[in-house]
Amino acid sequence: MEFIEIPYSPRGPEGWTIPIPGDGERQFASRDDAMAFALTLAQKHALVTAKPSYLCVEGGDGRWRLFTADLQPAH
Repeated sequence: MEFIEIPYSPRGPEGWTIPIPGDGERQFASRDDAMAFALTLAQKHALVTAKPSYLCVEGGDGRWRLFTADLQPAH
């Protein structure tokens, strides 16, 4: 099982950072770009490992919400 976190605000001047398990991290100038990359990463991980991947997305209210790799709310 893998969790990929996407914060609401950038973590610094370089923008949004998405950690890549076992392969460092990538920087993105926009949250939309970070979300798109995280979604693709989660889907690829689920296909390759046959294990679930989840997106942990921080909302503007500061709450973190959990989604599956197909963008459905996780229960």
